Amino acid sequence: MARTAFAILIALAAPALADETSTGDKLRILYSSRFNFTDDGLPLITVEIMGGQKEIHLSAPGGLVVRPDGAGGSATTLDGASAWTVRATDTAPAEIKEWSVVESLGPDDQTGVAQAIDRWKQRGFDPRTFEVGTLFGTGGETIDTREILIGVDAKAAVTAKRYGITARVHRELVKRPAGTVVAVSGGANVSNPSVLWFEPAKAGETITVENVPVGTGGSQLTTTTETRKYWGRVYVTLDQDGSLVAVNAVSEDKLLAGLVPAEMMPSAPDAALEAQAIAARTELLAKLGKRDPTDPFLLCSSQQCQVYAGAGHEDKRSTKAVAATRGVVLLRDGGGLADARYSASCGGHGEDNEAIWGGDPDPSLRGRPDSTDGEGISRVTDDNIDTFLSADPGESWCGRAKGAKGRFRWTERIETAQMDKLISAEFPKLGHVRGLEALARGRSGRVQKLEIRGDKDAVVVEGDLHIRRLLGGLKSTLFAITTEGGDKPTAFVFRGAGFGHGVGMCQVGAIGMAEAGKSRDQILGHYYPGTHVHRLY
Repeated sequence: MARTAFAILIALAAPALADETSTGDKLRILYSSRFNFTDDGLPLITVEIMGGQKEIHLSAPGGLVVRPDGAGGSATTLDGASAWTVRATDTAPAEIKEWSVVESLGPDDQTGVAQAIDRWKQRGFDPRTFEVGTLFGTGGETIDTREILIGVDAKAAVTAKRYGITARVHRELVKRPAGTVVAVSGGANVSNPSVLWFEPAKAGETITVENVPVGTGGSQLTTTTETRKYWGRVYVTLDQDGSLVAVNAVSEDKLLAGLVPAEMMPSAPDAALEAQAIAARTELLAKLGKRDPTDPFLLCSSQQCQVYAGAGHEDKRSTKAVAATRGVVLLRDGGGLADARYSASCGGHGEDNEAIWGGDPDPSLRGRPDSTDGEGISRVTDDNIDTFLSADPGESWCGRAKGAKGRFRWTERIETAQMDKLISAEFPKLGHVRGLEALARGRSGRVQKLEIRGDKDAVVVEGDLHIRRLLGGLKSTLFAITTEGGDKPTAFVFRGAGFGHGVGMCQVGAIGMAEAGKSRDQILGHYYPGTHVHRLY
């Protein structure tokens, strides 16, 4: 049977039944990290549409069915009720506690966990353990993304500085938000504690959601909104602060059909689109296991997750690639899901994962030349960056591709007055900017530390995204800097390469490889060494 083709062992539980949402605890499934499946045997993904709302407007041409108890529960269908307005009453916010994660261990390392707990007790803390991630297996493959986190009740930054570690925050949902969700259509209303589910009355229709924030993620403040349509079902529940959040429960194929053309132009060759579909599916499944436990959904809709704008953004060619790779993911040769990161263009050289995000080196995410002959500059430095930037585009997969223009090489000139404005927004005491210098570069030449000298002070800025944003949104940090005007500069010129962080698959490079006749497996093997493709379901 299709439903059992993917043997799930998440939380030692079988796949959820279709009517599990009608059980006594209606919110348990919303906060769970376990997978649920459609009748076609595909994972059912819950994706944030928007949060922090006072009211939400939904509609469908043929009407909407309201199910207070979820799939399999009782239904409310009103003739002519094609539109509903949803509000919340008698609300109370969630209770959330933040823990400083001081250590992370494997799920089977019980000795290490015990030693870590004892170590932090001796330091005067009362440590807690939290298990995150998922465990599932199929066809002889076991995929385990679980981690055991050791948390202490202290600020992460203070703890990190005191003990010389990299601490991060883990949010524990102590108490869920409470209240009544009320849907109104004309003179009729339906209410239910905590959540209401909506589905089209007619098969094949989509649900329309009005005033969806655009550009910064569903739960962040923005002044731009648009009306969007969604496949599957939509539920409205309570956000962390007691406001409303709308969530789309959609099958994985519909989700990826909307994601892939947003990640890679649909006119790309089939092999590139299929490689993108596999990478996106792998990242999707990996992220589901590492969800924020305080959110009533598996995946956020913003850039930090994967960009999802609902139905209507599909393309026949990318949808075909999703179907052709059904259930196919990228696994490490030693087992487990690969970390299938990707960016628009590496600019001729990929970057090491730890140079961008810190953490441990990943053998599948090594920075190396994106060269067509397997050669090239192995490490870009201050001494050879000019040579690198002057290289023939045809020597790199991402330089020879049709989509390379403006992404492989670029130049940005920022006049001093504009530079002063950019820098003073974060560092108002620097004065006029007099110089910029790269103090540290990653393997690809991307700047890791940038010194900014003003006429009153100087600072060192770290982090790929931080540097790019500070400098007005540069395409990448793989750049050389020249100054116009001497000691009192009139402008700073950035001669750069690439678009994005450069870790993992270079999307333009994948297109270049596909245009040269390389297969999807050859593309993935080039960008993710030590991995192989595998069909999970």
